[in-house]
Amino acid sequence: MSDPADFYTGLIAELYEPLASGITGSQRFIDFVKTHGEPALEICCGSGLPILDLIEAGLDVDGLDASEDMLRICNEKSLKRNLEVTLHHSRMQDFVVARKYRSVYIANGSITLLSSDADLHNTLLRIRACLDPIGTVLIDLEVPDVADLQKYVGRFKTTEFEGYQLRVGMTHLEWNEMNQQLVAELRYERIDPNGKVESVDRSWARKIWSVDQFSEHLVNAGFNLRDVDESHGELIQVFASVATPYVE
Repeated sequence: MSDPADFYTGLIAELYEPLASGITGSQRFIDFVKTHGEPALEICCGSGLPILDLIEAGLDVDGLDASEDMLRICNEKSLKRNLEVTLHHSRMQDFVVARKYRSVYIANGSITLLSSDADLHNTLLRIRACLDPIGTVLIDLEVPDVADLQKYVGRFKTTEFEGYQLRVGMTHLEWNEMNQQLVAELRYERIDPNGKVESVDRSWARKIWSVDQFSEHLVNAGFNLRDVDESHGELIQVFASVATPYVE
């Protein structure tokens, strides 16, 4: 199952944030939007990280995600925080919006949820279509070490949340080097105080690009590569702006 709209549903959507690892803080996105301008668009906004923190900081940011369940959770969280948020339901390779944005960003490696070069190209064209001519896009690129990931097969991460024990673990991993596609079999579990277990097993497919390959896709979609920042651990920040002239 490779479509994030299918993956992030039900129990997985509910457990995503409590179990998430590798999510960086919101401040760098706040700084990005303050530097490059509003309005901003967060693609793959999910259940609200980091978009709600940006809105709480007084920034004009819209969100977009393919999962209705994640958007529902984001809306519920915004109401609890007395925040107004504009959300769009669409896959990132298909979206069309009316606004032009000075800042567009995809956080925490979510771009690798795309399953093909064609989907990446279409996503970049959609971003280019909604980006102000003097706007900037920031994409967090993750290039995982497959050999290192193999060490986590069979291990489970556990946390306590609202009286429940939550667990997530990778039960199998496949790497297709030719297609640069990583497919992990994941199990999510929620255990109530009486020991009753709810569980979901699901495949998580990701397309992996090197920085050079990703940069080439940006150029082919009509962008200028502006900067690559590798100072954030496993996440590589890639900044780009619209190249002119460009004919789609």
